[in-house]
Amino acid sequence: MLRRRGVARTRPWAVRLAKTACGRGSGSPVVPEAAQTGEPAKALPPIVLDLEDGVWAGVPCWVGRSARWVRFTVPIAYDLRYDTRVRPVLGVNQVSRPAVLAVAAARAEYAEYATGRQCRPTNARLAADTGLSVRTVQRADAALRLLGVATEVLRGRQRTRTERLASWRVGDRGRGWASVWALHDDTLLAQLAEPLSPHPEGSLLPKKISRSSELTTANRRPAGVGRRGARRRAGPDSAGLALARAWRADPHAPPWARRHSAQAWAGLLAGPAQHRWCARDVNQLIGDWAGVHGWIPDTPHTAIGLLGAMLTWHGDLAVRPAALDMARDAAELAAARTRIAEQLTAREHNAAARDAGRAALAGPGRAAARQAAADAHARSLAKRTQAAADDAAATEATVRAARGLDPTTP
Repeated sequence: MLRRRGVARTRPWAVRLAKTACGRGSGSPVVPEAAQTGEPAKALPPIVLDLEDGVWAGVPCWVGRSARWVRFTVPIAYDLRYDTRVRPVLGVNQVSRPAVLAVAAARAEYAEYATGRQCRPTNARLAADTGLSVRTVQRADAALRLLGVATEVLRGRQRTRTERLASWRVGDRGRGWASVWALHDDTLLAQLAEPLSPHPEGSLLPKKISRSSELTTANRRPAGVGRRGARRRAGPDSAGLALARAWRADPHAPPWARRHSAQAWAGLLAGPAQHRWCARDVNQLIGDWAGVHGWIPDTPHTAIGLLGAMLTWHGDLAVRPAALDMARDAAELAAARTRIAEQLTAREHNAAARDAGRAALAGPGRAAARQAAADAHARSLAKRTQAAADDAAATEATVRAARGLDPTTP
């Protein structure tokens, strides 16, 4: 999502960068075999667009070169993700599967052989190579980006005035820069492409068997020692199989743990399973390895070999990596449960005391105390009323005497 501009370079930078490119047509290096085959020699570009440092950070590479990317990665991505990722975004401007595959094959020829990067053909060049329109090529590029098998690291743009002047000085009349793409694989799609067999009958779809075909072998050699027959393969260790299944299902397990099946991990995890290892022990072992060595690849070449090296580095399997942490967690859990039990007991005690206090409010002693308080209140009111009446009578007698009236006459 970061907008990049790039830096235009002329000789000798242009020659050095052009020698590392794997493109055709304008901007391609000179092919030494051109003189032998009779084809016209292709000149190096006098000016190229150099990318900034770190532009390829976080962008993966393809694994099986262009043939694997074109034949397996792109078709599988189209079949699995087109309806969910591409169709809602493109709307009415849909693109067909043959068009996407044709544009992918044409783009793969312009990318670096080892990494799939530095793919810089123009839309017009791709349209000429595939026989499609420029607009179809643009829709196919958008589909490749949405499918997750290609990344546009630098968007094509027009050349600036300074770049135009520099281009004219070296004899280049170009007016723009083509987009720079990286063609790469996808981790989830790679897991689907691995089961493909090179055998002519190998396929992603289950093989249909006719009802008339014989499903058993008629002549089978007897197995065992001295019978010149192959022995049955021993089944996976049950304890190791259970540990492998639990580890693969653990959300904290690394992504490469699910690259192999539980049966494939069972043989390696049989030893730890005998010492009562759990999925947390395996994850803790991986974390200890990363803390000491400082790095673990996201997609190791041999995941089983990497875990085997970790077990060898750990040494004594009787010492579980996560035993101390699990004991600490168990102690904290027990303390928390004890604290909660004490709180529940205190709450029940307080509830019982509160009920006893409420029951005491309705007893005979409480009723007598209320009646005594009511009688005392009534007597107090009577006293205050009589005192107020006496004061009023005295005031009335004083007023009548001051006016010369008989105080006894009403």
